[in-house]
Amino acid sequence: MESHYRIKNTKVKTTILFEKNLLEEIDEFNPFQTRKEFLDQACKTYLKEIRRHLIDDQLAKACSEAGDEDGSVNEEWDPITLEGWE
Repeated sequence: MESHYRIKNTKVKTTILFEKNLLEEIDEFNPFQTRKEFLDQACKTYLKEIRRHLIDDQLAKACSEAGDEDGSVNEEWDPITLEGWE
């Protein structure tokens, strides 16, 4: 899957508010040079996870629908298939 944030490398300045204890924790565990790098990576990672869950949900729905269709086809053909075995 193509990364959405690599398509256009335009930077946009924004202001956000954090709870003080969350910002302190970010500062304590930040492995990057800046908060910006940390927040960029955290957002990218979280968005990747959200996209993955969306794909998983779509796949589960498609499998369920295919299973329902398979079941109805089997019900239609079972009597014919088993005709000689009874």
